[in-house]
Amino acid sequence: MGRIRLTRMGWSRAGVLAGGAMAASGTGLRFGLAVGLMVAGVLLVAYCLFLIDTDGGSP
Repeated sequence: MGRIRLTRMGWSRAGVLAGGAMAASGTGLRFGLAVGLMVAGVLLVAYCLFLIDTDGGSP
């Protein structure tokens, strides 16, 4: 078994996705499913904006 090799973009995407999943599940457990789904939606929007911001762009 070798080490998983990812680019910086891959690591940042994985970190944002994992953090968002933990925040949404924690909120869902504490405040209920509806609030958890709203938080997940907001985090998904933030994730998409993050990808647009860090994308290399087209030449």
